Amino acid sequence: MLCCKLFAIAPLDKPMGKWCVHARPGVGCMIYEDRPGDCRAFQCGWLIDPSLGPEWKPDRAKFFIANFPDGNVHLMVDSGAASAWKDERYYPTIKIAAARLLEQGKNLFAVIGKRIVVILPEKNIDVGVVPDGHRVRVEVRVEQGRVDYAAFVEPETLG
Repeated sequence: MLCCKLFAIAPLDKPMGKWCVHARPGVGCMIYEDRPGDCRAFQCGWLIDPSLGPEWKPDRAKFFIANFPDGNVHLMVDSGAASAWKDERYYPTIKIAAARLLEQGKNLFAVIGKRIVVILPEKNIDVGVVPDGHRVRVEVRVEQGRVDYAAFVEPETLG
């Protein structure tokens, strides 16, 4: 149910980082049958990836995996446990996932409130708080024969 806290849900006027008034932790959604389309469409990465063990359950891990239509993946992290994704139980697997996504031209982001960290195989780039209406763009650079990455915050309207 961590998604009921971390996601903003526009049809319910629910802001990011606040529990939905219809969520009952440990019980479930009190409007499950009538929940908004945003909630119906969401598929938690832990539920759809059978390779992830019980330690990845969002209430234990303090983050959940959200696959986005653009192919990027977000680790939505509870701000009360901002470094949970770096725990040794998860971090090696997260780094492998970041490398696989990069091979596909996609990115893995840790989202802690409005703060975003780009997760890369060799390093992480903390771009800080990303304002509404902005996005993070990751750029591949080749410098002195080495591949490196840079990340930029820019308005969403830019191509």
